Amino acid sequence: MRISERKHSTVFFLFFLFTNFYTFSQAENKEEQSICTFSSQHLDRLIKNDSLYEATILLNESLSFAKNNNLKDSEAKTYYNLGNVLAEMGNYKNAEDYYYRALSIFDSLQSNKGKDLVLASLTTVYANGKYYKKFDSIYPIAQAHSTKLNSELQFVNLENKIKKQYYNFENDSLLYTTNYAISKLDTTNFNTLNFSKNYSFSINKDQLKTYYKYHNAIAIMRLNNFKKKGYDLFFTIDESDLEKALSKENDKSRKLASFNYYKFLYFQNIEKNLDSAVNYLLKSDTYKYEALKTHENRNKKNGELIYKIINTEQQLQLTEKTRKNQAQKSKILLISTIIVSFILLLSLLIFYFYFKARKNITKINSELKNTNNKLLEIDKERLQFFSVLSHELRTPIYGISGLATLIKQEEDTEKKRSYLNSLISSSNYISILIDNVLQATKLRFEDKNLRLKPDKMNNLIKNVTSSVEIAAKNKGLKFYTEIQDSKEDEYILIDKVAFSQILINLAYNGIRYTKKGHVTISVKEKTRTKDDVTLLFEIKDTGIGIEESHRSIVFNAFENKTFLDQNSRGSGLGLYIVKTLLKSHNTDIDFTSTKGVGSTFFFDATFKIVNKRPEDSQTQISQENTETHILIVDDNKINLLVTKKNIEKIKGHTCETISNGRQSISIVKEKNFDLILMDINMPDMDGFEVTKHIRMFNPNIPILALTALNSSEIEEKAHQVGINQVITKPYNFEEFKDTILSYSNVAHSH
Repeated sequence: MRISERKHSTVFFLFFLFTNFYTFSQAENKEEQSICTFSSQHLDRLIKNDSLYEATILLNESLSFAKNNNLKDSEAKTYYNLGNVLAEMGNYKNAEDYYYRALSIFDSLQSNKGKDLVLASLTTVYANGKYYKKFDSIYPIAQAHSTKLNSELQFVNLENKIKKQYYNFENDSLLYTTNYAISKLDTTNFNTLNFSKNYSFSINKDQLKTYYKYHNAIAIMRLNNFKKKGYDLFFTIDESDLEKALSKENDKSRKLASFNYYKFLYFQNIEKNLDSAVNYLLKSDTYKYEALKTHENRNKKNGELIYKIINTEQQLQLTEKTRKNQAQKSKILLISTIIVSFILLLSLLIFYFYFKARKNITKINSELKNTNNKLLEIDKERLQFFSVLSHELRTPIYGISGLATLIKQEEDTEKKRSYLNSLISSSNYISILIDNVLQATKLRFEDKNLRLKPDKMNNLIKNVTSSVEIAAKNKGLKFYTEIQDSKEDEYILIDKVAFSQILINLAYNGIRYTKKGHVTISVKEKTRTKDDVTLLFEIKDTGIGIEESHRSIVFNAFENKTFLDQNSRGSGLGLYIVKTLLKSHNTDIDFTSTKGVGSTFFFDATFKIVNKRPEDSQTQISQENTETHILIVDDNKINLLVTKKNIEKIKGHTCETISNGRQSISIVKEKNFDLILMDINMPDMDGFEVTKHIRMFNPNIPILALTALNSSEIEEKAHQVGINQVITKPYNFEEFKDTILSYSNVAHSH
């Protein structure tokens, strides 16, 4: 028994002690004994108006009289109505006790109407009190009885069953019950019902139907995972009609809050209408606040009611002093009772706060234990991740080191070329792995993170192919690309870095888990408008496949180890990065797979269409008759060498190199350069500071940042100090060449 129920039981014990004493005293004088009864209609009105104090006084007088005069029917009705009062106060346990007392007497009197009322009330108590096992036991009995009598309580029983299934998330059963209830309601003539009360009272058929429809709509939405098609019935329900239908329920405000919250989810996740979503969220919060306030007021009112009942009993006890024969005894009993009451109440308060404190301490200890377990799990996952990452980095690094040695020792040109391709594949894999690890540290990706520039999808696919086809060849796999041609002068706005990472991760994923066969990237046009084109991307492999039971974790970080075979290892980040990056493109990814046959991952994405880029025409201008002199600033000698050799591959371009930021300022003052390639991270003075100084005396020379850093913050800061463009290392040579040529044209045009 809960503490609140113990308190109610104690109060009513004291209350009955008072009334029994009072009734006993009254019975001493038979001449003054009068018939004590009550009007059921008046009593129902008192309970409906929340006048529980007056109802309790009336019932206790009736109970005393019925027992003294052996009026079983009145006694049963009194127990039933005392149960109603306690149920209204939320004291379901004691209400159940009174209902069963009433049921026993009605059964002995063979009063079918009385049994119908009590059984329906028990379904209500068990549903409201969430005693679901008891509800499942009593419901068939109650419903069979109400159906046999053809009373309106069969619909009350259905309401309670719907309520139980709603709060217990029995969605399939809820859908079935509400469909049945609506059908039964439509086919029942209420004029032929045998109402359970002897006096006239109304049951609103329209409100019942709204109640059934609302829960039917909830079941449909839950079973459809709150997707758009599940909302059809939900939006036919008027909020004011629903409020009337829920008027008798204690949790009316809570359900109205849920009603508006589901609308909020619809407009936020499906319609993407933020204004409407915010409006319904505010309404939902208002109802939630009202529900909390109603709950608090009810608890406060029940407390006041108990105090008022005790105070009234004290007054009733004091009236016995007017009786000459019992005056002194009544006074002593009254004082003793009051003392015992205060002691009991004080004891209850002490026990209440003791158990509450003990419960809080237990809860805190449990939360600390859970937190500690989570920290241990996180630490375990961290160690496991770094172990996998260490393996994933060491493997290609070992390959690079070994291949470099083989290239140095090998004299055969073909074998050198083969070793070189493998070395490039290993370096590409390290670059992708590092990008994935850095990308995984970002918690969310938004549209503003995308750096959109015009380009052709063919160019991006070529870049992806150059990055992964060597890895496929090293495993003996075929690598295919199928891309639909576009118009010559048509470009799309795309973030090449982000989208390349998506396709490269998917391609590497296919290569990693395919032992023989092929991997294919397919790009097809799905739909087109004047301004947009939607492309369908499919990455197919003939690999190990994925079981359907693992669908829910395929895209989770670090969780591929739970379903991949022991010979297939990876960081567990690739598919997680793909799914997260696609969120910034307002799309999602899915797959089909057959174990041992292969998998197909697919998604679509919409891109803005733009005309031929202005710089393209400039890029085509021949540089044969004009020499471009470039300064390369980088503190890393290997980087200097690589950049210098790439510049020398571009016809008509020469360069000088310098490894010190401060010295680069002096050399720019002394010599004429057409273009500067600037590293960002340098020890003495970083590229941002060097650019600031150069811009003080030369505001026109193009300065390109050549850096391994890749973020919107870097680009923003570069723009602020006067850097024209950021080129991220490692880069594709053809793209690097196009960029250099475009700025060479600008420099010579001045």
